[in-house]
Amino acid sequence: MRNHFLYVVLGFLFVLSAASCQSKRKFSPGIFTPSVIYPVVKCFADTTQTYALCVPPNMDKSNPTPVLILFDPHGDGLLPVKLFQEEAAKSGFIIAGSNNSKNGMSMEQTTSIYRFLRSDLMMRFNVNIKGIYLCGFSGGSRVAGSAALTEGGVAGVIGCGAGLSSPNSKPSSPFSYLGVVGKQDFNYTEMIQLGHELEKADYQYHILVFDGPHQWPPKENIPDIFTWIRFDAMRQEILPKNRTEINQFIEQNDKVAQTFENQGNLEMKLEVYQKMSHYLQGLTDVAPLESEIKKLSSDKQVLAYLEEQNKLLDTEQMLQHKYMPEFQKQSVEWWSKEAEKLRSLSESKGNSGMAAVYKRLLGYLSLASFMHTNNSLKVNDLATAAKLAEIYHLIDPTNSEAPYLAAKVAALNHNSPAMYKYLNEAVALGFKDFERLENDVDFKEFQNEDTFKALVKGN
Repeated sequence: MRNHFLYVVLGFLFVLSAASCQSKRKFSPGIFTPSVIYPVVKCFADTTQTYALCVPPNMDKSNPTPVLILFDPHGDGLLPVKLFQEEAAKSGFIIAGSNNSKNGMSMEQTTSIYRFLRSDLMMRFNVNIKGIYLCGFSGGSRVAGSAALTEGGVAGVIGCGAGLSSPNSKPSSPFSYLGVVGKQDFNYTEMIQLGHELEKADYQYHILVFDGPHQWPPKENIPDIFTWIRFDAMRQEILPKNRTEINQFIEQNDKVAQTFENQGNLEMKLEVYQKMSHYLQGLTDVAPLESEIKKLSSDKQVLAYLEEQNKLLDTEQMLQHKYMPEFQKQSVEWWSKEAEKLRSLSESKGNSGMAAVYKRLLGYLSLASFMHTNNSLKVNDLATAAKLAEIYHLIDPTNSEAPYLAAKVAALNHNSPAMYKYLNEAVALGFKDFERLENDVDFKEFQNEDTFKALVKGN
């Protein structure tokens, strides 16, 4: 019992000490110039953990400031910080992008990185602990979603190009969710289905669709994303309710809806009203919007459109399942013809809906080829890895990762000419991660060669 009491006292003193240290950090003179992006900020607790950072102008250190933490799938924290900086500054958000979290890590590793980053921000700034938002793209989106589900203390998640790992599981604490996805993204069907699942699970959510492939959302979509964040922060009383901004949003979107109605495009009018309802819930009376949505949803034209969209999604999933076993069963020659056929179908002008399905399917098969090739390398099945890397290149000929993986196979087969050939192909296709190349153990046999060093240094 005495030991237990001693542990409680020591723990209490540790918390007081940490709080005192945090207080000093929060109110220390401004080390970071507002609106200036800092590409590498080292965490106090572990200097190997770094992040890109930008603090907003007119940040009042006496008032808690909300935070947006960003996760890029390649550990490039600077990229999303640059993308979100302008809107974050307008909204008064600190933004921080992890330079450590990247694809290929376990969730335990990425969660640890998130903890370091969050803790460091809390020590440096007077962070509004109720106003912590997480955002990521692709694998980074899954990192953000996983941290929110398991760690708690997150106001909302902005998931770009990939959804939640388990949307039906009960999160540690409730959070809102904005999904963002391109129409040509191979995860499009996943994100649309996620919307239905979030509706059933009673999330505050919206799925925002832009015209583009699997990528961070284009700059022109960032204001829309930050409108969601601000409205959600108002809804959760993190920010004061701004009636002027709310009214402007209603007026702007009403005009867009009216334009679609004048064009006879009731499907798009429905989508605008659904967006308005999701964005405005908890901020104003959405009953009139819900009434219009119900009426539009029963219109024959709209019902036919929705039925067609569901058929396209079903077809896409069927094709995904159909092609997955073919990686092991079919030859390179078969895949050469099949990839060419799929590309032709993806460029067809006759049926834009099916063309989009085939375009997304090619992206899906590209990711599948990468995973299959990587898995074969992990178990040292070099013959299969070589075949899969070739298929990968046939499916996605402009992707630098395919020749990079082929170079790894060549290196492990001690085939120096082929290795350099594939590495040069990767560079020609835009490969830039030379730190990865320099430290990749699969190239260990060649890393002291002058040709290898020149390849790394020369680029």
